[in-house]
Amino acid sequence: MTALTLHITHLQLLPLLSGVQRVSLDELERLDSKTRKVLICQSRGPLTEGAEASGAAVIVAPDLVREINPIRDMKALWYLWKCFRREKFDVVHTHSSKTGVIGRLAARWAGVPCIVHTVHGFAFPAATSTLQRKIFHAMEWIGARCSHRVVCLHEDDARICRDELGLSDERIEIMANGIDLQKFHPLSLEADRHALREGAGLPADRKLVMMVGRLWEQKNPACLVEAYCQLWESGDPGADLVLVGDGALKKSLEVRVKLAGLEPHVHFLGWRTDTPELLRLCDVFVLPSRWEGMPLAILEAMGCGLPVIVSDIPGNRHLVHHAENGLLFPVENTESLASSLVELLDNANLRIRLGAAGRAKVEAEHDIQQRVRNMEALYRDVLNINN
Repeated sequence: MTALTLHITHLQLLPLLSGVQRVSLDELERLDSKTRKVLICQSRGPLTEGAEASGAAVIVAPDLVREINPIRDMKALWYLWKCFRREKFDVVHTHSSKTGVIGRLAARWAGVPCIVHTVHGFAFPAATSTLQRKIFHAMEWIGARCSHRVVCLHEDDARICRDELGLSDERIEIMANGIDLQKFHPLSLEADRHALREGAGLPADRKLVMMVGRLWEQKNPACLVEAYCQLWESGDPGADLVLVGDGALKKSLEVRVKLAGLEPHVHFLGWRTDTPELLRLCDVFVLPSRWEGMPLAILEAMGCGLPVIVSDIPGNRHLVHHAENGLLFPVENTESLASSLVELLDNANLRIRLGAAGRAKVEAEHDIQQRVRNMEALYRDVLNINN
């Protein structure tokens, strides 16, 4: 390693382009041009395509899996250890819970001089049984001890690192997520909204409520669909629902919409690469997650000047202050979400005020350019200590 050149790899599980993966891609795209960049992932997909377009090499580790599988987990550990020894990375930066533990173990055994893990929300507080919580906690405890730094997106996760994982303040870094403020921006002219909607095949004469995210249990899209169906119990709310993303719950959501007879008014768009344009053409953004780290989806919606309604959970509430730059509702409470939707859909002035406050917050605190510079400084700080 020279004073100017770093050899860095990000380790991700899935090759999707949802929030966790976007954090890696945002950094790979903006690292110093002299940096040698590598992405390691379970398989190929949109994330690896984006990484290669940024100039990064891609290594596929097919035995990385989400579920606990002792045989495949040991294979993945061995594969990563050999990879880290061969490539001689200066920095291994891991993401996700179980993949992060395996990656940090392999990196520590391979003698990598800078091992960084970003916490995108801890799994063990949301465990469904005492045994599951103990297993998840033990994994995070082990992973933490293999890390030179653990990056937390907000103080709540930093507190868990200190109080439950026993990490010292010197090994914890709080660094909020960021977005590209030039890419995620409000509409220049309100008249453009109708043209954007026609181009996207969405109705120009109705308000649009949008969620962007993976259709699975964590993001809790069923809560939003149920709240939207409840709106119709009092008559047509004058708004359609747009779901951007895909996942295991898509079929069950489609069944619920069909039973309610609302198929013409609920639009399943799947994964899209034109998220900024889609956000700008809608009126309200909703994210009803059960748990989060610090969702890029909320930051991106706020960056586009949208009023947001989000579940009142750690991660979300660090971004949204109720009635100041968005609305919070109790997690899983479809009635409260439905009421919040009515409040925003019926009040254009409130939508404008909350949207403007959200944009001001991301401009002040969540610029991706500054975040990447801060991350590079963290890498160099660790390397200067360990070399």
